[in-house]
Amino acid sequence: MKPILLCIVFLAASAWSNLFSTSIWTGYSFEKGYLKIDTTKTCNVDTTYINCSLEKGLAYYSTLDTNFAVFFMPRIARMYVSALDPNLANTTYSHTLPQVLRYEFLNWVEWGIIEMTKDSAQRLLDRLIPESKDMGGRGFVHKIACDEDPSLCPDYGPAGGGRGNGISQEDVDRLPQKKFQIDMSGSQVDSNEKPLGVQQNFAPIPRIVPPGTGYKAFDMNGIYLYRGAWNGSFTVHGNPVILKFDNGRTAVFR
Repeated sequence: MKPILLCIVFLAASAWSNLFSTSIWTGYSFEKGYLKIDTTKTCNVDTTYINCSLEKGLAYYSTLDTNFAVFFMPRIARMYVSALDPNLANTTYSHTLPQVLRYEFLNWVEWGIIEMTKDSAQRLLDRLIPESKDMGGRGFVHKIACDEDPSLCPDYGPAGGGRGNGISQEDVDRLPQKKFQIDMSGSQVDSNEKPLGVQQNFAPIPRIVPPGTGYKAFDMNGIYLYRGAWNGSFTVHGNPVILKFDNGRTAVFR
């Protein structure tokens, strides 16, 4: 009877651990002092789509691909990303783990959490996280000595790097309840009397949006993409983009 009971308990535990288990995750831990980090800026971010605490750091859905969860703990220089659905294959995601991690790393540089020029960050990422690198189910520890001899810092498989089961329940609980979406209530959509459709060089825009006006860009599902400043024109590369300007105006570019 006991072996049967133990088997049931083992299967139940396995099912629970696999609930958020996926090989589609990766992470980096850096030796103390390798990255210059300003922990005072940890929570100096857009908290409308990021959950943040000085102790545990940032937890949010990647604005590059909201199928991935992102976690960054500046206090201990640890970062990792994980796909949210363990039943999906890598081929079903529109972005790769290196792409997401590189994109978010540059965000942390832009936000001032990691004190580094973008050029220096890009060179570091090209060396440590090339887009061709197979990072699925692996964690990495990088030290100063690794710059001279990469063999001193091997990667770790599912049992290493502290992320053996991918995304944990504790991590899931730290994520925002909803993926951040644009609130269109009260917005004025200027689209030449063609709702949700304007040309790339929409004529009335310069008269109602002065150059230099900040904006937030969203996809057509209302998912936040990035922030920018209006320079008089906007070119769409791929899917339509919604620009919500700081002066309250909103326009859609196809």
